[in-house]
Amino acid sequence: MELNKCPNCSGKLELSDNRNRLVCKYCGSEFTLDDTTRKEVGDSPVSKDWFVYEWDYKKLLDNPKTAPTISAFVRTLNDYDSSEKIVQYMRDYLLNFNEISAPGIREENMRDIVNRISGNLQTSEKIILYNDDGIFVHGKTGKVITDKRVLFIEKKTVREIMHVNIPYLLFGYSMGLPQINIGEKYSNSIGIFNSHFDLQGVATALICTLSFEQKPDRPKIRLMDSLK
Repeated sequence: MELNKCPNCSGKLELSDNRNRLVCKYCGSEFTLDDTTRKEVGDSPVSKDWFVYEWDYKKLLDNPKTAPTISAFVRTLNDYDSSEKIVQYMRDYLLNFNEISAPGIREENMRDIVNRISGNLQTSEKIILYNDDGIFVHGKTGKVITDKRVLFIEKKTVREIMHVNIPYLLFGYSMGLPQINIGEKYSNSIGIFNSHFDLQGVATALICTLSFEQKPDRPKIRLMDSLK
């Protein structure tokens, strides 16, 4: 069975809470998972049908180095059904840290970064948050998440990836700290968000949500891990 489309009304199919059937949120039709669909669903507690599961979820959850980010990632995807709600959650709870800036929240701290990347952004594009990863000099490097893309800002370069183009997420850790790489095995790291590991997971869930809101028929994102 095609996971994305209801055969009765062509509406969006989603996994039920107990993950044993597909439910159409438009016409209410329910369908039992066949063997092929069960294999596609794979080893994941995420209710949304956005992913191909190539990770070892239990191993990620049991590892103290990756558990905080993977728990936050899964919880956010299951608890919030829109990017707007995730952004509000982040603003209400997770942005109470000096190195995290957003429109209306320590906005002065990201003035230089905004000026530097202004040429990369579309006219209507909105910045959601900026994570300053500078140690001695602040406001010059870090990660910026907009409603369209993620920008990885270093001293001399700015790399970016559009949300709708993300092929996979790689969950793991580096130097004992949790890390999520977006579409590049050795770069495009969401980073440690200055030890706010739950924010790393929430931000990644937000990126996935924006991706499918903007292009619902895009290819599924592969969820992978780098654990040995």
